[in-house]
Amino acid sequence: MNYIDLHCHTTASDGLLSPTRLVESAAEVSLQTIAVTDHDSTEGLAEAIEAGARLGIEIIPGVELSCDVPAGELHMLGYFMDYHAPGFQAELQRLREGRIGRAEGMARRLTDLGYPVSFERIQELAGDGAIGRPHVAQALIEAGHVRSKAEAFDRFIGRTGPAYVERAKLSPVEACQLIRSVGGLPVFAHPLIVLMSGRALEPLPVDESLPDLVAAGLAGLEVYYPYYTPVHIDRLLALARRYNLLTTGGSDFHGAGSAGAPLGSIYVPRKCLTALQDARRVNNDQ
Repeated sequence: MNYIDLHCHTTASDGLLSPTRLVESAAEVSLQTIAVTDHDSTEGLAEAIEAGARLGIEIIPGVELSCDVPAGELHMLGYFMDYHAPGFQAELQRLREGRIGRAEGMARRLTDLGYPVSFERIQELAGDGAIGRPHVAQALIEAGHVRSKAEAFDRFIGRTGPAYVERAKLSPVEACQLIRSVGGLPVFAHPLIVLMSGRALEPLPVDESLPDLVAAGLAGLEVYYPYYTPVHIDRLLALARRYNLLTTGGSDFHGAGSAGAPLGSIYVPRKCLTALQDARRVNNDQ
């Protein structure tokens, strides 16, 4: 039985469930602890924490920051940060504004390519959450230009697609430093991006990048993740031991019916949560 999911999204970014509904769904599958890790946003945390208190589920405050590297994009999770800090919120606002500009640019490019989508509709799909490429993909589906979000990314809005637009991002080192600056624990999200075919796609050489990230304050690696094979997990566990890093994991849940794993479907050993909580206490004592 799995009781922990340390990677979940809500409508505060590109998830399909409100923070309250996410917590209710966690209760329905007997989870005891979840981390709410929306993209470049902590807007859903207060509501999730309130729902967690009502339903007896521990809510770990988190965030997922997008980072730019020459070969692509990687993500950095932050846990237990003082997310109310004004400077931290100002940086998240800058990143969200970059998302809006990129979505508007993608809508223009798609229209120029002969596949018009409405930027206003993309905004409606995002609602109050941080706008992202999944919202652009959904607009493409509604307009009848593609049949799935995977097709939208493959044909148009993936990094090498004709409608791809860059946006404001942090470097991985900057993301670690930002999370540490507000007392958080930075964790390298899904270091091996794995397709459903089982092929690993690394946006940067993980082994080579870790010394610089550890020096910048990296606290852990996300080891347990959808589509990771035992070989992937063993490799990441070995790296965590080598660099004395925490290990975490989760479903990267975005909502029932979305692409990806169901909530709570990725087993995360309880010792991962215990070690994360211990590291938070050490952080607080320093």
